[in-house]
Amino acid sequence: MRRRTMLAAGLMAAPLASCASRAEGERVFRQFDPADQASGLADAITIWNADHPDYRVSMETLSPNNPQQFAREANSGSGPDIAQLAFTDVSFMAEPRILTPLDDLMAAAPSDADGDLLATDMTTYDGSMWAVPWTADTMALVYRPDVLEQFGATETPQDWEELADMAARITQDSGGDVSGFVFPAGAQFSSAQWFPINYYLWAHGSQLIRAEGEQWSVGVSEQELVEAMEYFDGFFAGGITPTAMQAITDYGDPSIVGALDDGSCAMTFMPPAAFRAARENVDGELMTAPMPCGLQDGATHLGGRALGINANCEDSEAAWEFVKFLRSPETFENYPQYPASATTLQQVDVDPAEQGFIDQLPHSESFARYADAPITIASLQELVNQQFSAVYSGQSEPTVAAQKIISTLTSGLEE
Repeated sequence: MRRRTMLAAGLMAAPLASCASRAEGERVFRQFDPADQASGLADAITIWNADHPDYRVSMETLSPNNPQQFAREANSGSGPDIAQLAFTDVSFMAEPRILTPLDDLMAAAPSDADGDLLATDMTTYDGSMWAVPWTADTMALVYRPDVLEQFGATETPQDWEELADMAARITQDSGGDVSGFVFPAGAQFSSAQWFPINYYLWAHGSQLIRAEGEQWSVGVSEQELVEAMEYFDGFFAGGITPTAMQAITDYGDPSIVGALDDGSCAMTFMPPAAFRAARENVDGELMTAPMPCGLQDGATHLGGRALGINANCEDSEAAWEFVKFLRSPETFENYPQYPASATTLQQVDVDPAEQGFIDQLPHSESFARYADAPITIASLQELVNQQFSAVYSGQSEPTVAAQKIISTLTSGLEE
């Protein structure tokens, strides 16, 4: 399937000049994560430079991610030699050919990390690999083990129905002092409720939209949406999740972290960076487990980063060697991310508290199932968050909200 590009027209230019260097003989690696999420990368690059004086690399940070800038630079013959890319940006860079296809490089100089790669559906375009998956993340269930134990829960919930039952029991047995499950449920586009809503749908055999060849159709029925809305609304109707969460969008919001700290929240969900930040602010043990149905293939999402080589680079073979180094266990000893290679993942020491992420990652799948649709993922996110939140607040009945989603999806796919 060919992916639609969102980059500006005119990027399919003639052959480009060599990459501009920031210092004589020095190549540039660009990444876009904030400093607290990219700690250790500088140390890894120092190790590389000490061993490779003839191919020294400097790191620059351009945050937040700006794929359009990289596209403009590459089209004019400049830009970084090696770039960190969001999975969703790879096809946009591949279609105008501003990245170097990696198939021949990977065949000529394979890496141990090439085995069991995750999210290759997001880095492959027109049958070629245009970037290589580098890091991976997902959402895991985050919980206070002492709180679960206090209310007789010896294991974390295995499916969504068990989560609702366990959370309700904890809240009831605590007299309402402990919220069994807390999740951000704001109506804004950025609200993190988008993730559990999709996880619930995927675990129950549906998805918002689906493709059959080049044809797209609505992938969820009105009844399936109603059931999902009633499920999440049940946390509010049953007093399990505080109504204040309907104004919260971020899984790392201080109100959630504070509730974990004082023990008034038993379970929530977070990605790795938010979990690590929460641990620093919680005076009690925090652990992770797979999300409900998280060990079911395709029932949770796979996010992460890829590495691409600028099509302008003079020495793509040397750049590929640096890319291989960034994907090696040696780099991940310093870089607190998870490798997007199941082989490398098994070679990296992981904090036992984060085992939930490790167990779930091999079963997670990317949002590629939505990526090529006539409707953007951002539009899907906004639509779903608004309509689910309208149900929580009582502004809409589940059937009405479900019909609005179905009709909007239908019209959007027809355009």
